[in-house]
Parts: sequence; C-alpha cells; structure tokens
Amino acid sequence: MINIHDLLKNDESGIINRLKLQKYVYLAQTSLKNNFGYEYSIYNNGPYSPDLANYYYEKIDYNGKFLDGNDALRTIDNAFSERFMELFKDKDVNWLEVAATLIDSTNYCENEQESLEKVYAIKSKYDSSFIDRTLDELKEKSLVNYDSGIKLNGIFSIF
Repeated sequence: MINIHDLLKNDESGIINRLKLQKYVYLAQTSLKNNFGYEYSIYNNGPYSPDLANYYYEKIDYNGKFLDGNDALRTIDNAFSERFMELFKDKDVNWLEVAATLIDSTNYCENEQESLEKVYAIKSKYDSSFIDRTLDELKEKSLVNYDSGIKLNGIFSIF
C-alpha cells in the first residue's frame, strides 16, 4: 500500500507514497472514525494535513526507519485493520484523491449534487464519470452520506 522506504524520496515514488499516506489517514479518520488527531484542509490533491507531513519528515529517516525506534505509526486493533484493508487496499492514488475530496465536500456542501459540482470543478483533471463511480462506491460502502441542513463545519476548507 505504502512503501515506507520511498516515503521521503524526492521523486514520483515519494510523491505517490506521501499522497497515499495522507489519504489513508484521512479516510481512516473520517470514514472509519479512528481519530489519529490530524486536522485536514483542502489542498491541491485533496485533504492534506501539514501536521502529518511534519510527523513523517521528522520521525522517518531516508532509509525508511523510524528515528524514535518505532516501526509503526500507531498501534491499531485487528478489526480496524481488517476493515481498512477490505475497503482501501486495492485503491490507486487517483481513487484515493477523489474519494477523500468527495468525503471532505460533505463538510461544506448541503447535498450530493452540490458536492459533485464542487468536486467536478476542483478535480477537473478527472473525468466526471470517474468521480461519479467513486461516489457510487463510497455510498455503496456507507463511507459518505449527505445530511440535510446547512453545513458550516469546514466551509472555508474549499478555498
């Protein structure tokens, strides 16, 4: 899923691994309600946490070893791990970016149509049918929902 040895490389592999880590943690926090304590705001490739970026830049050396001697970011229970793997292990970086952005849009959009329009606009490099299929999959797996009412939480994360 993530190659920890490539995480800090300044090449395409490093970029992809950092992007995947950002999205995996975001999805774990939002969809699976496992709070790792990172706050996110919308950025070029979807939700992004500067604190998470600081963590891996400060705690991991260029050989993929944790500087504090730990070999794991956190202790995670088996049920969570199994559910996470079931949902996300076969997802590519494009799906992760779009899925995380769709989920984030539920914080400031009142309904599904508004969310789709926002995501079409900010993720214009992706075909609308890809975004639609990603949303359908998220809904099928109960990873996104649209409550009625005005959403003010995170309203400025779109800007």
